Amino acid sequence: MTQHIIDVVAKKLEMGQRLSEADALALFESPELTEIGRLADAENRKKNDDVVFFNVNRHINPTNICALSCKFCAYSRKPGEEGGYAYTIEEMVTKAGEAVAQGATEVHMVGGLHPRWKYDYYRDMIAAVKTAFPQVHIKAFTAVELDWLARRARKSIKETLEDLRSVGLGSLPGGGAEIFHPEIRDAICDTKVSAEQWIDTHRTAHNLGMHSNCTMLYGHIERYEHRVDHMRRLRELQDETHGFNAFIPLAFQPFQNEMGIDRYTFGYDDLKTIAVARLYLDNFKHLKAYWVMLGQDVAQIALNYGANDLDGTVLEEKISRMAGGRSGMAMERGFLESMIRKAGRIPCERDTLYRAIGTPSGEAHGTEKDLAAAQALVTKAEIGRDALEASELAILAATLPIAELSRLALATREATAHAGEGSYAPTVVVSWRPGATPGELVSAVAKEIDEARERFQSAPHGISLDLCVDGDHEAADPSQLIEACFALQHTYPDLELSLWGFKALWRVATAAEVDPSEIFQRLAEAGVDAVESSPRESERDLTTGELFDLHRAAHAAELVTIAKLELDAPENGSGAPFWERFARRAQVLAELAEARGDTGGLLGLAVTVSSGSFVTATEYLRAIAIARLAARGVPLIIAPLAEIPTVSPARGLGTAKTQHPAEKFAALALHHGAADLGSIDCAKLSPLAVPTEIAAAGLKPTVRDVRLARSAPGAAVISALGKIRHVPGPPPPVLT
Repeated sequence: MTQHIIDVVAKKLEMGQRLSEADALALFESPELTEIGRLADAENRKKNDDVVFFNVNRHINPTNICALSCKFCAYSRKPGEEGGYAYTIEEMVTKAGEAVAQGATEVHMVGGLHPRWKYDYYRDMIAAVKTAFPQVHIKAFTAVELDWLARRARKSIKETLEDLRSVGLGSLPGGGAEIFHPEIRDAICDTKVSAEQWIDTHRTAHNLGMHSNCTMLYGHIERYEHRVDHMRRLRELQDETHGFNAFIPLAFQPFQNEMGIDRYTFGYDDLKTIAVARLYLDNFKHLKAYWVMLGQDVAQIALNYGANDLDGTVLEEKISRMAGGRSGMAMERGFLESMIRKAGRIPCERDTLYRAIGTPSGEAHGTEKDLAAAQALVTKAEIGRDALEASELAILAATLPIAELSRLALATREATAHAGEGSYAPTVVVSWRPGATPGELVSAVAKEIDEARERFQSAPHGISLDLCVDGDHEAADPSQLIEACFALQHTYPDLELSLWGFKALWRVATAAEVDPSEIFQRLAEAGVDAVESSPRESERDLTTGELFDLHRAAHAAELVTIAKLELDAPENGSGAPFWERFARRAQVLAELAEARGDTGGLLGLAVTVSSGSFVTATEYLRAIAIARLAARGVPLIIAPLAEIPTVSPARGLGTAKTQHPAEKFAALALHHGAADLGSIDCAKLSPLAVPTEIAAAGLKPTVRDVRLARSAPGAAVISALGKIRHVPGPPPPVLT
């Protein structure tokens, strides 16, 4: 059924037919993220080639004092309430001047409905900024604000717009739309203008020759059909007036509001919303990935899923920030351009009306010769008779659109034993210190295990122990480590025990002048089940041959292993990752999986980024796909959640809660070739967030141990899975 809707939509697009509401709803309900993204990316390229726009702008929110009380809003304050503020006109002009000094061509002004500000105050604010900086485009006032101003001025919307335009108003930002459907609008913002009033305000502006943007707030209590209804109304108005510059999906920011929602939107849902909008809103040329609310990482990936605009430098956005927005309040121009280039696109500065400032230059995906070579390699990969060489994989990594690359990787993953699942290993992590007694280590582990079991409501076999042996242990006595492992195995005979630190063990063996094979054999006798590369240490200074020999030595002792596969890139972000080196190492390490038996062998490759390398989210997803294609015989390609490279911070302004920025990547990595999210440290990551992200992407969340034995998540997790919203189709089952 899911492939059927992809085929139907692809055929309609090929024939130039418009998608129906039913088509859009079916796309939302389909779990085929990369297939939908591939179609959306192709449609975007028809309209915009490889160009991605950005602008140098500043958000100035004049006041957060507001007469309304919208349930989803964390920004507004009542007069006299703590945290309220109101800028003077002089302060607004000063802030605009700071923006102009930094090259801004636009000032974006929206805020609360201040009950004590008269209409003339708002009018004078626009006039003062425009008089001081006539070259700046002023984009200001939502339809909600315009309704407020018109009533205070005793004017019609048309008269209000004409008057404000006469003193400098250039266009409308498009906020306040939220969700048009009355079932949702009445529940979250019943004091705002109706959907019909919002649409009529923008129709009036368009008929006056003014342009506007339009938005949709998603990820709260609405359902997919409400999103489609919202976009239908926007598409109809665009057919009528052609006055919208861009469509901007706004990801709901969940904190400090009255709606009782305690989590951010799913990264999977963010990308799908962008992609479906690109396919359904066929009369919109521009679709914005608003990094302020998506986060920089997901916004960058969205440039390969239908978006062609990354917004701008912003500088001082407060509305989403006060609702828990974690993306910061500004991005520098150079960083914006770098993010666009590393997404495989060509950056182009624009003004508010999408007129290019300067000429975009550069090649997003190489020359026509490169593209032709890549397409030939796609055919070779699809046939699957001959493995691709490292140099060929490097061409695919640098050239193919990411959704196409992921399609190849997913086809390879579907042949594995656990297709359709997303596994993870809840663990407690304890460091081993040379000189510590076994009793001290057992006590430390006991405390961590008890806390983890309480959080996960899990049986003992549902949690593994990772004993970290990295660090400067050259002088350590290997017998101490072995005694510690014996003590842990005796105390917790049912606990899976994994050692982190191939490199450290190699150093210990070298310093003690002991063959690593002997140490691995004694560790196996002491109850160790697996040895993994430590996430805390790079292995780049070990040769591939040295790593190969270490893993073979562990396998000879019937230990299973997981290897680290590090992606290198220039530290300053000036160039692409070194794809051929990455693919070659993956292929060499994959040879270790060929000899895997029931008790030993390489079970997985954990894709990480080497220390000092600047790798963005899009490049990391490419690395996941290349690893899957390069190492077909390895059971698991792992995206270790805590090691995924991210730009977005963990905590929003004024919120006590955090979200590890990589949590949005859980489902995305699984949809780009990974099958596992690695060890989830119970002390650092939410025991509910990870499986919820997996389930929201239509995959089965499963707990695994170090030898890949699988079980259902704990009771608390299963309960949480039944409550999540915005899931394609029915909630996915968990493993029983």
